[in-house]
Amino acid sequence: MNVQIIILGTGKKRFEQQIEKLEVLYPDKARGVAKFDVPMAHMLTAGADFMLIPSRFEPCGLIQLHAMRYGT
Repeated sequence: MNVQIIILGTGKKRFEQQIEKLEVLYPDKARGVAKFDVPMAHMLTAGADFMLIPSRFEPCGLIQLHAMRYGT
C-alpha cells in the first residue's frame, strides 16, 4: 500500500519509542515528530488527506476546525 504517516505531538515515552521503531522499520513511510510546532501543524494539516485526532479532554477543538478549513 502506498501510504505515508506522520505522527505529531508529545506523549508517553513508551509511545514515542514505538514511533521511533516505526521510523526504523519504514524509513520512507513513517515519521514521528515528538514536539508541537504550530506552523508545522498547519502545514501538515493542509497537506493531509485525512487526520486521526485522539483526545481525552477536547471533543471538538481547533485542530478539527483547521482540518475542515483546509479540506483535510
